[in-house]
Amino acid sequence: MKRNALFGAFFAAVFFVWNFSASAEITPAAQKAVDDFMALRMKIAGLGSDSALAQVEAFEKKLAVDTSFREKEDRLVLVNFIVMEKYNFLRKQKGTKDQLKKLLKELKEKNEDWFDANGEDKAGKWLLATSADVTSCYMSYSLSEVIKSGMALRDRYKESVERDPNFSYGWNNLGQWYYWAPGINGGSDKKAGEAFEEAVKAAKTKAEKFFACVFYSQFMFEEKEFDKAASLLDQAEAQDPKNPYVAFMRKINAGGDSFFDWNKKNSQMDNDKKK
Repeated sequence: MKRNALFGAFFAAVFFVWNFSASAEITPAAQKAVDDFMALRMKIAGLGSDSALAQVEAFEKKLAVDTSFREKEDRLVLVNFIVMEKYNFLRKQKGTKDQLKKLLKELKEKNEDWFDANGEDKAGKWLLATSADVTSCYMSYSLSEVIKSGMALRDRYKESVERDPNFSYGWNNLGQWYYWAPGINGGSDKKAGEAFEEAVKAAKTKAEKFFACVFYSQFMFEEKEFDKAASLLDQAEAQDPKNPYVAFMRKINAGGDSFFDWNKKNSQMDNDKKK
């Protein structure tokens, strides 16, 4: 498989063992907000930027993160989700590179401030995973950040699924880390496939199942397991019938590319082959 040696536009080594009893998770109210936002992400995945961004902003306004959630970790997780979803659509628009770099840098610094003040052992699985997401996307604009933080992202994704082996979101993003990382730095097709499979197995909601099946399908496409890839896309579509994102994946696949191939062609960074 081809790889971006700088971890692509998404994911860039020591595994730390933390004191599990010291960690905290987001509150039930914040978890419901996360589930609701994941459902929104599924619904808007294949929409145009303007329509999708309007729905994200409406959700953000209704949620009122700063006033509805007392716990700082709750607020930070939700802000991570909202800003990252805005990023996903804004990056498709011309002339947004500087704006996005600034947006991601500021959010990354907010996450780092939380970890500096509280320690990684106090972070719950959602903060571990979403903070890694923010840094991984910021890396697509900063080579220095790749060198500084790229390999450390795996630690947070791994820790998130160690905390909760049924954490589908964490497994899905860990799979992407293993997919994009160069082999010399720990990337592994075998481990990527295993993580994507775990994400499907662990999915608890329709949205989790949707995204887990989509990414596993594209990995299977690259493995030339075309029937398996098609079956997984069918399972994704069953979570949200006629979802345009699934149609987009099928169109890419019909042209001979996986979504990963498509992403490399549209990456902010130069693409190199995996060593």
